[in-house]
Amino acid sequence: MAALAGVLVLALIATVLVVRSGDLPEEARQVVGQRPAAKLPPDPATDLPKLLAKRAKAIVDRDRAAFLATVDRRQKTYYRRQATLFSRMRTVPFSDFDYRLDLGDLESAGRLRRHYRAGQVRLAPVQVRYKFTGQDASPVLARESFTFVLTGSGWRIAGPGDSQMRRRDDAEIWDSGQVRTARSARTLIVHHPGHDDLAQRLLQVADRAYAQVDAAWTGRWERKAVILIPHDQDEAERLVGARNLSRVAAVASSSVESGAAERVLGNRIVVNTDNVVRYNPLNLQILVTHEMTHVATRTLGDAVPLLLVEGFADWAALKPVGLPFEATRPALDAAVDNRRFDGDLPTDLDFRGPEAAVAYDKGSAFCLWVVNTYGAGKLQALYRKFRGSGETSDDELDRGFRSVLGVSRETAERRWAAWVSDQLRDP
Repeated sequence: MAALAGVLVLALIATVLVVRSGDLPEEARQVVGQRPAAKLPPDPATDLPKLLAKRAKAIVDRDRAAFLATVDRRQKTYYRRQATLFSRMRTVPFSDFDYRLDLGDLESAGRLRRHYRAGQVRLAPVQVRYKFTGQDASPVLARESFTFVLTGSGWRIAGPGDSQMRRRDDAEIWDSGQVRTARSARTLIVHHPGHDDLAQRLLQVADRAYAQVDAAWTGRWERKAVILIPHDQDEAERLVGARNLSRVAAVASSSVESGAAERVLGNRIVVNTDNVVRYNPLNLQILVTHEMTHVATRTLGDAVPLLLVEGFADWAALKPVGLPFEATRPALDAAVDNRRFDGDLPTDLDFRGPEAAVAYDKGSAFCLWVVNTYGAGKLQALYRKFRGSGETSDDELDRGFRSVLGVSRETAERRWAAWVSDQLRDP
C-alpha cells in the first residue's frame, strides 16, 4: 500500500465587508461581495470517500439507520442483505473501522446504468481496516468491493463489485451468520451460536498458552490472541482463503501491509471446527500453543524456512508436555521403525505433501536437537537469522547454519539424523 504523502494546503484569506441587514433595503439584504452559492455537481472522487467514512462510523457506533442510509434503498434485495449484515456486525466488538478507496481503482460502468436505474455507476475495490476492542495493536487488513450509484439523494452503495472484483473479496466470520464472543483479559473468542462450549474450552487453553510461548520465545509480541470459530471446515477455508483444510486443525492467519517496509498485521487463529471439536484437552492445548507461537514469531516475516517455522512451533507446544520422544513424534517414530526414515531435513514442499506429518515431526525433532546440542538461545538465533520476506535459497540456508551453529547445513543434517536414530532405536 502506498504511503500517504502529506499535502500542504495554502489558505487564501479574503476580506469581506459585512453589512447588517437592517442597513439595506429588503432586496439587497445579502452579504456584500458574495454571490449565492452554486450547487456543485456530484464528484465521486470527493463524495465516495465521505460515503464510506459515514458507513464506517455507523459500524463503530452501531447506528443501523446511518449504516443503511449509505445503501441504495431501491435495490431491495441488496438493501435487505445489508440490514441482515448490520445485525450480525452489531455484536462484533469493533473499536475501529475504516474503508480506504484508491481513486485510481475507481471504474466507470456505464453499461450498468439501466440495471441500477442510475445516471452514473462506479465500481471499486476497497481496503478495509478494523480492530477489536482491547485486542488489536495493529489492524486487520481485508478486501471488499462495491458498486456505487448516483441517486437523487447523492451517491449510494448498490451492491458488491463485479464478478472479477468479488473473487478477490475476503470473507469475514460475520458474513456467515450471527456471532457471539467470549473473552478473558488477553483472549477474545469470536464464534457462532452453538459453539459456546468449544469457545470456553479454547479460552481456557489459550490463557495457559501465553506462559508456554514465553518459555520458548523471548521476542516482542502483543501477547494477546483472537481465535475465530467458524461453523465448519467450508467456512474456515473461506476465512483463510484455503482450498482444503481437511488435514488441518487450525491456521494462524495474518494480513500483510505492502510498501517500503512490509508489516504483518491483525493476527488471527482460525480453527477448523470439524476437526477441533473432537480434540481432548491435551491435544487442544498443544494445538493452541502451536498456533500462538506462530502469532508470536510472525513479525519476522515469511523468509524463515518451514523447517523452523513449523518445527519451532511444535517444539514450543510439546515442550511442556513431558512425554517421551517417541510419544510426541509418532509419525517419525513409525518411519524409523519401518525403515522409511531417510535422514533428510524436510523442505517447505514436504510440509504440504502427503508425508506432512513426518515433516512436522522432523522439524520439531530438529529444533529439539538444536536445543540439546547448542542451547535454546541458538535455536532462537537461527530462527531470527532468516527474518525478512521472500524465499530462502539453499545457499542462504547453509550460510545461516554456518553463522549460527558453526557447521554447514549438510553436517547439521547428518548429525541430527544420527541423533534421531539413536533416540528412536529399539532397546
